[in-house]
Amino acid sequence: MVQDETYIRVHVLEADKPRYRSRKNEIATNVLGVCSQDMQFIYVLPGWEGSATNSRVLRDAISWRHGLRVPHGYYYLVDAGYPNGKGFLAPYRG
Repeated sequence: MVQDETYIRVHVLEADKPRYRSRKNEIATNVLGVCSQDMQFIYVLPGWEGSATNSRVLRDAISWRHGLRVPHGYYYLVDAGYPNGKGFLAPYRG
């Protein structure tokens, strides 16, 4: 299973723009998506500000009672923006 985030451009109030400004300087919302092996979305967490880090969004997703869960014996493949941890496998940075 694969997990990643995507940014979707949005229009927000001028006062909210700093929170929604991504590291690419776009005004966007950060959306976490998880796909199964057959490329079906099995979890989506929309609505985070564009300035939120991947690890912060992931912590939120797994903290909810009915949030993201990793099936026993499986790992989600994540990009280098996420930490390695129980159920999450990021590439080696060496």
